Amino acid sequence: MYFLKKLKWLMLACILTSMSAQVSAHVLKNTTAQVILRDGQVEVKVLTNAEHLISALQSEQAWLMGDIDKLMPTNLSAEQQEEFAKSALKQKTSLRVNQQVIVFERVTFTTSNNEAHDLEIVFQAKYTFTTVDELAISFPKSLGAVHASFVKPQYKLLGAGDTAKIKF
Repeated sequence: MYFLKKLKWLMLACILTSMSAQVSAHVLKNTTAQVILRDGQVEVKVLTNAEHLISALQSEQAWLMGDIDKLMPTNLSAEQQEEFAKSALKQKTSLRVNQQVIVFERVTFTTSNNEAHDLEIVFQAKYTFTTVDELAISFPKSLGAVHASFVKPQYKLLGAGDTAKIKF
């Protein structure tokens, strides 16, 4: 009886281990970005791996190839690394709305427990156009390939029982 109980627990552990291996095999390890366009504001949320970003900013080869303008020193504290990375990313991330360059006013970093994307970087900028016909964005090479999605929310107030009709 004791042997069967141990065998059941062992089988359960094997099943859970194989399921978690399958789930982690589908984790997207590339950097992702979501560009959200609201009235008068653009927000860019970037999810990436902090270790990869720091490594790219400290790469002498990347500096020699012109991928980064300045080499991050290896002896910086965590706060200094964050400030260096913010400055480098803000400088190399390019945003144009209606063919006009828009400067990011704010860049924030937030860490998360996600293994593949343990760093969230949020860029914020404002614009004064009444309508947006075109948006262009480019990211620094230090982020690697970026899977980007573009969102333009449509807001409606629905009364009780009303139906929203949205055209895309």
